[in-house]
Amino acid sequence: MEKICDLHIHSRYSGGTSNLINVQKLAQNCRLKGIDIVGTGDCFHPLWLKEINLYLEEDSVGLFFFPKIPQVKFVLQSEVELLWKHNSNQKKAHFIILFPNSDKLKDVSEFLTRFGNLNQDGRPVLKISPEKFIVSMNSFDKMIEVIPAHIFTPFYGILGNNLQFKSLKEALGDGFKFVHAVETGLSADPTMIRCIFELNNLSIISNSDSHSLHFHRLGREATNLDLNRLTYRDIINSVRENKIIKTYEFNPSEGKYYYDGHRARRHCSNNSYFCGPKRKVIYCPVCGNALTKGVLSRVYELKDSEIPIKENFQYIVPLLHLISIDYGGPEYSNKNVSFYRNIVEATNGEYNIWENNTDFYPIPYELREAIDKIISGNYWFIPGYDGVYGKLQLGQSINHIKV
Repeated sequence: MEKICDLHIHSRYSGGTSNLINVQKLAQNCRLKGIDIVGTGDCFHPLWLKEINLYLEEDSVGLFFFPKIPQVKFVLQSEVELLWKHNSNQKKAHFIILFPNSDKLKDVSEFLTRFGNLNQDGRPVLKISPEKFIVSMNSFDKMIEVIPAHIFTPFYGILGNNLQFKSLKEALGDGFKFVHAVETGLSADPTMIRCIFELNNLSIISNSDSHSLHFHRLGREATNLDLNRLTYRDIINSVRENKIIKTYEFNPSEGKYYYDGHRARRHCSNNSYFCGPKRKVIYCPVCGNALTKGVLSRVYELKDSEIPIKENFQYIVPLLHLISIDYGGPEYSNKNVSFYRNIVEATNGEYNIWENNTDFYPIPYELREAIDKIISGNYWFIPGYDGVYGKLQLGQSINHIKV
C-alpha cells in the first residue's frame, strides 16, 4: 500500500513555531492535505508529550491516532540539536529521531537528561556527539531510527558549510553504520544527494520541517512509502530498504539556503546580495563579511559521483501558495484558506492534484493553468539565500540546479 508521510514537524514548544499548533488541528489538516502518516514533533518535551498522551491513542503496532480522525497516523518523532567538539572545534547539527513506542521514548528521555534540558525547547540541545548519540539509540532498540536532517543546510546540516566535514563517515564515526537514510531539506533534492558517492547506499526521504499548521507549510515536502502493513516497523523497514515510491520536493532554488548570499537585514543599507557558486564570491560586496554559503556551493565542494539519478521524485509548489499568487493576499488569509479547503475536500487531498488523479472540476481555469505550469516545468525561482525563500516566476524555465 502507498502512504504519504511527513516525518519531521514541530510543536508549539520549539523556537520559531506557531503557538496555534495542537494535536487535533494537526490531524485535521493532515487529513485535508492528504498526509497519511505524520511525525508528532517534539516528543521529548514534557508538555507536548502530555498533550500527545491526552489526545492520541496508541495502538499495538507503534502508531498513534486521534480518535475522531483515525485514518491519520502519528509516529513519535523529534528533532534534536547535537552539540559537540571535533578536533577542538565546536560543532552542532540537527537529527530526526523516530520511536517504536512510548516505553522506548521514556527510557531514552531518562538517558538524555544527562546531556541536556528536555524541558527548555521542543528541539532539545544535547551535548553529545552524533557517534555516541546514534550508537546509544541503537543499543536501546534497533528500531529507533536516527536520520540526519536537511543534510546540506549551512548552519545545522551535518554536511553543511559551517560544520566542514568532508564525509558523513567522518562526521558520524561508528554511528555511520546505523544510519539508513538522509533528509533532503528544502534547498536540496535527490539529484544533489546522489552527487556524493558515499550517500548512494542510503535512502532519501523528504519532510516539511513544518513550524506551523498552515497548509503551505505542512507536507510541503513529503515521502510516499510502499508499505506491506500499516505499522511502525513496516514504516521503518520501508525507509531502510529504500521502498520509497517517490518524494515530493521543493524545487531547491525555492529553498532558503540554495544560493550564497546575505539577506537585507544584515546591512544598514537594507540591500541584499546573492549569487551562485560559479561566481566564486566569498565576501559580501555590501558589507565585506563572509557570505552565508548555500547548499548548491556545498554540493559543488563535496561532489564526487556522476551516477545517474535513480530516485523517483516530483517538484511541487504548495497549492495554497499558487492560490495566493493568482488571487492575491497572504497564504493564511481566511479567503485563500477557505478556497483551498473547498478544493482539497473535493479532490480528496492536495497530492491527488499533483498526481493528476482528479478531474479538476472544483479548480478554476487560472489556477489549473498555474498547476499545469508547475507540473510541466514551465516556471523558475529567483533563488533563495541566507534564510530568504526563492520567489516563484511562472511562465518560463531556467535551470539553476545543475550540479
